Amino acid sequence: MRLTIRAAKTGTLALVLVGLGAGVVHALPEPADRAIEPTVERDVATWAMPLDGWVQPGSDKASYGEDLVLQPCLRKAGIDFPPPWATIDGLEAASDAAETPERGNPAPALSSTRPLDEDTARTRGYHAPLTAGANRDGRRAWGGDPERNAAFADASQSAVTHCFRQAERTVGTADPDGSVQSASMTAKRLTFLAGTAARDDETVVAAAARWRTCMADADVPDLPGAPSGMPSQSMRMDYSTNLVSTPVQDAEVAIAERDVACQDSSGYGEALYDAEWQRLLHVTASDAAVLRAAEPDQREVDRHLDEFIRDLAPAAPSDVD
Repeated sequence: MRLTIRAAKTGTLALVLVGLGAGVVHALPEPADRAIEPTVERDVATWAMPLDGWVQPGSDKASYGEDLVLQPCLRKAGIDFPPPWATIDGLEAASDAAETPERGNPAPALSSTRPLDEDTARTRGYHAPLTAGANRDGRRAWGGDPERNAAFADASQSAVTHCFRQAERTVGTADPDGSVQSASMTAKRLTFLAGTAARDDETVVAAAARWRTCMADADVPDLPGAPSGMPSQSMRMDYSTNLVSTPVQDAEVAIAERDVACQDSSGYGEALYDAEWQRLLHVTASDAAVLRAAEPDQREVDRHLDEFIRDLAPAAPSDVD
C-alpha cells in the first residue's frame, strides 16, 4: 500500500513538473522570425513603414465618410438629416489627438514616433495640428439631435441596417469579423514599438550625438540628448506647445527649423528610418497570422475616404483653419 501511494505521489509530482515545464516554455518570448513583405515602398519623406498597408484610417475620418455616403439611402428610409461640415485635415488631427501612447491606447498614433519634418516646423513649430476642422461640437450636436434620433426610431430597422452595410461596402470600411481592425491594431502596435526601439540602435545613437552638437547654439537650456526629447520641458512651458489654442511663436519656429536641419545634417532621420524599417521586416508567428487574416489595402480605403469627403462634405466656414 505504501508503495502504491508513493508511486501515485511520484506520478502526480511528475505531472506537476511537466505542467510547470510546459508553462515555462510557453511563456518564453515568441521569436520574430516570420518575414513580412512590405506593403508600401520605402519613402523617408512620408515616413512610410512596411506594415502601413494594414493601418486603418482614423476613426473620425472613417465614420464621417460613412455618414456622408449613408445620406442618400437614409433619405429614402425617411431619415433626412445631412451631416454637418468637417475637413479632412481636422478629422485626421482629431483622430491622432485621441490616440496617443500617453492615454494608454494599445494601438498608439504612429505620428508620435515620427521625427519633425520641415513643413510642420515651418507652419506650427512643435504645436500639435489644429482639430477645429473636425467640427466635433457640430457633429456631436447633429448626432444627438432629438428629431434625427426620432426619425431613426420610426424608420424600418432592416432598411437602416441595409444603408449602413451598403455605405461600409462603398467606402471600404466593412469588417464583419473584426479581422481588419485586429490587423490594424497589430500593425500600429508593432510600428510604434519599432519606432521607439530604433532610437537605441547604435547608428541612431551616434547620429543623435551629432544632432545635439549641431543644436548646441539653439536657445534651449535643457536640450535633450536626441530629437525624440523635443520640445524640451522649458520649451513646453515657454511656448505652451501642449495647447493648440496658443499661437505659434517665431522663436519656436526658429528652433524647430534648426532641429529639422540638424536632423538632416547629422543623418539622424535616415538612420532612424532605416533602423525602424528593418525591425518591421520580421514579426512573430502570432502577429503574422493576425496581419495575414486581412488585406493590406487600408491606404486605398484612406484615399477613397478623402475623395468622398471632398465631393460630399458641406463647405467649412471661412474662418476655420
